[in-house]
Amino acid sequence: MKFPRFFRSLICLLALPASLVHAWNGTGHQEVVAVAWSALDKPARARIERLLQSQQLITGTRDKSGEAAWMAAALWPDQIKDRSDTSTSDTPPASLREWLRRAATGESTRRWHFADRDVTQPFRQKPHGLLEPALNAQIRLLSDPSLSTHDRAIALAWVSHLLADAHQPLHCASRAAPGQPGEQDAGGNLVTVIDAGRKPPDPISLHRWWDELPGQARPGSTRFNKELIRLLQHSLLVTENELTQPPLGWIEESFNIARNQVYPGLLPDADLPGIFIIRQDYWLNGREISQTRLALAGRRLAYIVTQALKDLP
Repeated sequence: MKFPRFFRSLICLLALPASLVHAWNGTGHQEVVAVAWSALDKPARARIERLLQSQQLITGTRDKSGEAAWMAAALWPDQIKDRSDTSTSDTPPASLREWLRRAATGESTRRWHFADRDVTQPFRQKPHGLLEPALNAQIRLLSDPSLSTHDRAIALAWVSHLLADAHQPLHCASRAAPGQPGEQDAGGNLVTVIDAGRKPPDPISLHRWWDELPGQARPGSTRFNKELIRLLQHSLLVTENELTQPPLGWIEESFNIARNQVYPGLLPDADLPGIFIIRQDYWLNGREISQTRLALAGRRLAYIVTQALKDLP
């Protein structure tokens, strides 16, 4: 794809990422909850409602009930993460109580959303990010019958959000940043792509491109409902073995997808080193991957929540 020289120069200036921590967009997180809600029986749904009705700190859950309240809770961790947190430390909190305190305040939680591993190295390497221990800690908190419903509601919000993050391939992988020797690309945040299918075809980061694959449909809209039908069809293919895998298994799946499909499928721009073109076949494959991962995340979320809340009446 050819671009005028002045536009190619502008690309280099505009393509810098606005943030190095994104997630599936709001639609993606809400789709995961919608798939999970569809998979739950009435008692499990009632337990979730009881938890969320006890928790007024979670933005958006007030005056909502059931599925809508759960969707709002799943978006909440992105709303409270500390924007001034520039820590690069992967030392986890020393206790479950500290995990819970940070979950309630958003303090030092930015690195909870990812677990980047270099795709040129074996998976069993130390990741950058705290996604796996954060997920495990929040699942334990959600399952703890000694905690108040208030505290378990906070854990539910975090489990719902981080579980979805673990199914986004670029939350679990990275590789060398183009033109920056010795630097990793922060899960594709430092890789610039041009998608001719976008209107206009503005340069964006590879990470953001994957985040936005679910689109921008609002829950309850015709478009959202049509997409949910597709996700539910994908969810019917989920096996018992896939449901019972631990979070590390989810992260490894995402890592392998990034290594085998996300990065190899990129087409370098012939005129601009470090810029990549999104072709139609790459878009189609990306959509299929995202639908499969969102559906799998929804089924796993339903399974985790059912197991964690079975002590509640």
